[in-house]
Amino acid sequence: MGLGDLLGGLIKGPPAASDRKGQVQACPSCGEKVNLSMERCPKCGVRVKSMFRRKCPKCQNLVELDAKKCTKCGYSFEAELERANKTFYVCPICGFKMEALLTQCPACNTRFM
Repeated sequence: MGLGDLLGGLIKGPPAASDRKGQVQACPSCGEKVNLSMERCPKCGVRVKSMFRRKCPKCQNLVELDAKKCTKCGYSFEAELERANKTFYVCPICGFKMEALLTQCPACNTRFM
């Protein structure tokens, strides 16, 4: 894994639920290797969805991996993913973040070529 892969992962944000389906993890109950697309652990029978959860950044509630919204506060995980995938341009002089590529920085008036 090179620096490009690491930076690419940071820019892309968290993997989508469809990307996680092929991942293999160890079952927290028995240690057996389980694929996140499986319904149950083949060794102990525990439901995979109940094993692996993600924490809501707003209320810290644990929800299923493929949940679209938090069951407690209604926080939208899809909106979070959309914000993570958005492209920002940064002025090299003042560090101002822009959503569009402009010819001049609106904060410090630096011209871009």
